[in-house]
Amino acid sequence: MAFSIRNHHLWRDGRSVEAVKARYDSGPFARTPKILVVHFTGGSSGRSSAEWFRAPDNTAKSSAHLVIDRDGSVIQCVDFDTAANHAGRSSWRDLSGLNQHAFGIELANWGDLYPYADGWYSEAGVRIANPFMGVHKNGNPHGGAQPIGWEPYPEIQFAALVEIVQRLVATYGIDEIVGHDDVAPTRKWDPGPAFNMARLRYEVFGDRAGDGDVTRTVMPVSGLNLRRGPGTAFDTIRLLPQGTVVRPLEQNGLWLSVSVLDAAGEPVDTGWVHGAYLSP
Repeated sequence: MAFSIRNHHLWRDGRSVEAVKARYDSGPFARTPKILVVHFTGGSSGRSSAEWFRAPDNTAKSSAHLVIDRDGSVIQCVDFDTAANHAGRSSWRDLSGLNQHAFGIELANWGDLYPYADGWYSEAGVRIANPFMGVHKNGNPHGGAQPIGWEPYPEIQFAALVEIVQRLVATYGIDEIVGHDDVAPTRKWDPGPAFNMARLRYEVFGDRAGDGDVTRTVMPVSGLNLRRGPGTAFDTIRLLPQGTVVRPLEQNGLWLSVSVLDAAGEPVDTGWVHGAYLSP
């Protein structure tokens, strides 16, 4: 993939990506945004979401700058010099109404799933064969504290997102990436626990996403579980042996999102560990 931005529109491999213009937006940005908000669509495909943005019966008047489908294909619905209606009632740090302060990218993904006797299904009845099992950091959409199924994000979709965000950083100076569930935590669950936000931040910002060159070491002789989220309810990715070197990326209570480093100091995995079991 080779993405670029020209005249506030995304190009790929020398061609403008498909445009499906949203019916609604919030007019030109007063100032160039420095924040990106990541969403899931909760729908069947990227195209269906893009078509919804231009539909007359889109009563919520919603829109987003880009929709990235599961196969990595991209549709642009709002140009990058214009505010899209993607965040709704939202706040982050000292800002409120993130539509005017952030770009919005939608990832085609069903989000939270529903359990049946033979597996996990989307709200529309689509069976997801290998769901990610996790508890949302803000509480599950339908209550309960046990892990539930979420649709995973395909690697090709994630890779497209990484490169696009890198281009947004280079063109507009984005310096922060958040989820819709960060800026509207009482009413939204996207992109959810199946999305590896720590990995995205690291791949886009590198050391700027965490604590610079500060590293810490796994202390217990028995090792330390690397998990998919900040808590014991999240699946274990693997056991990190004593002495494993990690680089902190972000913190959630007593839990740290980390990059696991190999002998050459290169990141080979990301996940969450309990900070009490790392060297100071």
